Amino acid sequence: MVNASGLFNRFSCCYCHFVARTARVSPAILRLIARSAWHAWTLEDLQTGLASEGVNADFSSIFRAAEKLTAGGEVRKVVLDDGRARFELAGTHHDYLHCTACGELIAVPCVIEREACSALEGKIGIAIAEHQVVLSGLCPACRAAEVA
Repeated sequence: MVNASGLFNRFSCCYCHFVARTARVSPAILRLIARSAWHAWTLEDLQTGLASEGVNADFSSIFRAAEKLTAGGEVRKVVLDDGRARFELAGTHHDYLHCTACGELIAVPCVIEREACSALEGKIGIAIAEHQVVLSGLCPACRAAEVA
């Protein structure tokens, strides 16, 4: 039987370990994403990338760190129809093309002008804080392969 003090000590130890793991993983994720041209990182991609850099982290630590970075505005999270989240550095706004052939997520210039959002706000009385558009189609490589 564990007394209340023993339970607190076990919880406290686990909590400190959780905080230490997340605190170690978050900056490693930011470094990984910032150094790469790839911008649509799944949690599995992050785990593989971190491991290749010598940062061993379990999946739940990577998930918590990615969510923490998203909540802090350092990373943007994009969830596609397949239900899997992709993460990228937060920066200038853009929209996306999800390639239906290879699955790649491509950044494309924003397709909705601010004036269109303002007109919609005025017409139906809403306030748009942000938007995210994901187009479906073929990336340049898959389109070229289809034409060839």
